[in-house]
Amino acid sequence: MKHILLVLGFLALTSCNSFKKAQRAANSGNYIEAMNRSISQLQRNKFNNKGRAYATLLKQSFENYRTISLERIRFLERETLVDNSKPVYENYVRLQNFQNRIRPLLPLEDVNRQPIDFEFYDFTENILVEKENYANYLYTKANDLIRTNDKMDSRLAYNSLVELEQLAPNFRNANNLKRQAYLNGVDYVLVSLHNDSNQVIPKQVEDRLLNFNTMNLDNLWTEFHVNARNDVNYDLAVDINFMELLFSPERLLERQVNLDRDVVDGWRYKKDRNGDFILDRRGNRIKEDVIINARGSLFETIQSKEVQVTAEVNYFDLNTDQKINSYPLESLFVFENRFASFEGNEKVLNEDEIFMLNNGPVPYPPNEKMINDASEEIKAKLKVILSRQLLSN
Repeated sequence: MKHILLVLGFLALTSCNSFKKAQRAANSGNYIEAMNRSISQLQRNKFNNKGRAYATLLKQSFENYRTISLERIRFLERETLVDNSKPVYENYVRLQNFQNRIRPLLPLEDVNRQPIDFEFYDFTENILVEKENYANYLYTKANDLIRTNDKMDSRLAYNSLVELEQLAPNFRNANNLKRQAYLNGVDYVLVSLHNDSNQVIPKQVEDRLLNFNTMNLDNLWTEFHVNARNDVNYDLAVDINFMELLFSPERLLERQVNLDRDVVDGWRYKKDRNGDFILDRRGNRIKEDVIINARGSLFETIQSKEVQVTAEVNYFDLNTDQKINSYPLESLFVFENRFASFEGNEKVLNEDEIFMLNNGPVPYPPNEKMINDASEEIKAKLKVILSRQLLSN
């Protein structure tokens, strides 16, 4: 019973706090929050005293909000600025939406159980007129921006046409204009790879590095082309220059590692100083590990080979014929194989040492395979460079 009373008390306190929040919002002029809170509560229960208090608050907030919104609309219309069409349209839409949300809640009563009358206006015609004005504004603005033949203006025009598409699909020839704005606003980047290292780069490595589809360089305003197209005027060029591919000799390192460790070698029952078995609380004998000292010699062999890749990624502005950025690109790929033999007590060996005993020598990879294996890391670093440049554009 006490638990039930606590829950009821908590719910009453929460309900009181919720109404106070709605009331504070209305008192501070935040009528939208006050209406949202009131509508939400009335949708749950409008027949108790709390619901009636919310109904009164809703009427006051709605009337104040409508008065302020209509005054704002009249002011914007008197300004006669074409870009005022958006706030005028949005104000009418919000007023109509709130009326549509309140209507299903009617009839409502105040705390004295007296009916609350809501006066609603029909804003349908206003919305249609202002929607047309807003659409014409976006269309005219986009047209004017496209005519400047400026890349950044074309991107702004594209954004306006996307907004127009959401507002009024299939408005005049807006779809064609949007396509034109996009084509005018895109940076076309021609990518090329140069090898000045005096080493052979396998064809599959070049193809992998130049496969931009797998890089996920999602950017609306940048298109990377590996093969130049005659119908495209390129804005930027990316030159990937491989300057050095340095291969180390095939190395073979042999070393002897002397092992001396205390290791577990089974278990036994624990005894006290008198030789009696030690028991736990249940009377069972307690076990303990048997520790021994194990020794041996591990004869380890390490095969290794490295390739050091040094490259440079240069960005050029083809419109001004100037280099605008340069990034170093370096990568080190290491081939390594370890195997070993052993003399002594094998209980001294850990898992890694046992693995080496089961391993053996392998052929050294040729240079072409080394470059191929290194290409994944090179491509990952290239992606970082390209992403950094995209952010700076």
